[in-house]
Amino acid sequence: MSEASLKQNVAAARREHLVPGREIHLRGMRGYPFCEVGLITGTTQDNAIANLWNTTGASEPTPEQFDALDVDAIAREYGALRAWLNPIRHWMFDRLDIREAGDDRTFGSITGTWIGASAATLTEEIVQGSYDPAYIQRDHAFTFTYGEGSEVYVLDAPDGEMFVMESFTQSWDPTLREGNLAHLYSRLDLPDAWGFRAVTLDQDLEVSSSIDNLAHVLHDDLHNVYQGSDVGRAFSGDLMPANPPGYAG
Repeated sequence: MSEASLKQNVAAARREHLVPGREIHLRGMRGYPFCEVGLITGTTQDNAIANLWNTTGASEPTPEQFDALDVDAIAREYGALRAWLNPIRHWMFDRLDIREAGDDRTFGSITGTWIGASAATLTEEIVQGSYDPAYIQRDHAFTFTYGEGSEVYVLDAPDGEMFVMESFTQSWDPTLREGNLAHLYSRLDLPDAWGFRAVTLDQDLEVSSSIDNLAHVLHDDLHNVYQGSDVGRAFSGDLMPANPPGYAG
């Protein structure tokens, strides 16, 4: 019998974990703490997938709870090849809408909701800290809304693509706070011709996946996460730079 393909394994995961009709709609999300647990399954490197459980709306993990997670024990408990942990982060948008959500699972003392499955190589090896964006599977069920009047933090790539911060973490810099993100430029090791700026929105900005169900995502060198405009397809509005790349904003 031939091996299942990556696409077939992703489809099988949706059938197993998706809860028909379950949706998540949350407001007041800015600063909300969350983490993720991924369970890696498959039979080859090419067809291995990561099922992701995100704690948003299900529990608010503390650093102590996260540090107590044992990836080997989690993998054994759920019969996975291995487990993967995404450290505690804080959302930077104002509203979250997920129109397709899955089952809940408890890992240690935290609970997460299944939010999808994608290629394990992308989930585990997304080029963290390198300013090298990668496409990850994130279907149209997800929308992040940054409200009018909110301050958002934008990376400008040399090719003109704009990346808006979706979450920040203190895992690599414990002194990082929402209150000092506007001055992040001085703390980042930006590549040549990249810029960083803080922008106060004059209208709501909705961020979703592009038409092919992929999100263009990168990590800065402090491992904060940004999603790209993807030639304007992922943003409901524009964040045109006021200055050339390489400025502090």
